[in-house]
Amino acid sequence: MKSAKTAKSSASARTGRGVARGPAKGTSRETVKKRRGASQTEAAVDLIRLKIIDMSLEPGSRLDEPLLRNHFKLGRTPAREAISRLVAEGLVTIFPNRGGMFVRGLDLVEIGEVIMAYQLVESVLAQLCRFEDQDLVADLEEIQARYTHEVRRKSFLGITSVNEEFHLRMHRSIGNALFYEFALSTHRHLRRLLVLIYKIESTEKNVLESQMEINIGEHVGIIDAIRRGDRTTLNRLLPAHAQQAQTRLTRILSEKRIPPLTVDQLTSDFFGNRRGFRTDRG
Repeated sequence: MKSAKTAKSSASARTGRGVARGPAKGTSRETVKKRRGASQTEAAVDLIRLKIIDMSLEPGSRLDEPLLRNHFKLGRTPAREAISRLVAEGLVTIFPNRGGMFVRGLDLVEIGEVIMAYQLVESVLAQLCRFEDQDLVADLEEIQARYTHEVRRKSFLGITSVNEEFHLRMHRSIGNALFYEFALSTHRHLRRLLVLIYKIESTEKNVLESQMEINIGEHVGIIDAIRRGDRTTLNRLLPAHAQQAQTRLTRILSEKRIPPLTVDQLTSDFFGNRRGFRTDRG
């Protein structure tokens, strides 16, 4: 028969009452503190990155610690470390002569560089993607199911996030860490451009839905080519898929009725409308 003391200890183990809440055995309080700080920094980086990608933080807007602390409720250290990380990722730019840090711009030159880098990494991917990766097709099919779900929800952040995952899974099969980092950086910048394109296309329902179906179909074709080990078809599909961003942007620019229209004007109009919308609602 258990003693009262033993029974009490067992109950404490089950309920968590009376159990010390200090660090686990072999883990110092300093280590726990560092892990907590790292977790807060990661959360801050993810939050700010998403705000840059969905353009809540507009291209070219000022980004400083007081803004992050007051608007996003971040602590001083996570805010400072998050900015440093985003500078390294290229999403934040330091301009000493302008007295601070700014969200990376999105002008015509920037967009051209993103599109060129994207077409480059996907063309190389078509040539080097390893069909011998036994889990590749199954992984892509699982990712594609989630991609389709995000498309049906019309969640632009969700669509671009899973799209990035889809392409990076293929890049991971190559087994080149340096090229993977380049592809990762390219797709992070591409996400912001794609979100802008989706938001502009969303003003024309038929155009948006048609483009989403095209994207789904192209993904399915890419998976099928990999399943069959068809390098020739993959060499055709992946570069053409990457070309879509440029084609969509060209269509948007050519269909506007105020020539000559630049991307700078397009983004200015877009953000101007957003500000006006907020003002009207507020």
